[in-house]
Amino acid sequence: MKVNFDIIDNHALSIEGRLIDLHNNFDFVNFDYNVAEREIKLHWKKSNGDWVDENELSSLILTHSAVTFLKVIEQDEKSTYADDSCVGEITFFPSTAREINDSIVPQSKPNHGDDILYLFENGLVIRIHCEEIELVARSD
Repeated sequence: MKVNFDIIDNHALSIEGRLIDLHNNFDFVNFDYNVAEREIKLHWKKSNGDWVDENELSSLILTHSAVTFLKVIEQDEKSTYADDSCVGEITFFPSTAREINDSIVPQSKPNHGDDILYLFENGLVIRIHCEEIELVARSD
């Protein structure tokens, strides 16, 4: 898997020297799956919290190309919007261990054959295997 970012402390991304704290500063807003193109896009927008720097990026998209595996584990039915929109941890994880969906590996780049897991505060897990993930950030 090729990526244009590093995972930092399993809750943030780093691109071109900029730290993007997905857990604290961004809300997950959308999931697009284009089956014909085998492409998944995850969309985030800047949180409204007063702890978020006014110069923080306004939004970002993680585009997963040439997707060959997708698994979504359901969220807690009684979760709140705050938990639904908050990623707890992000990790690269071996695709040979797809029965494990609640653990993290502290590594910044994927190893050959890894999946990426997005673990949300509400229990939702999105697990993807693809050839490439591109992070595009906007500061509108």
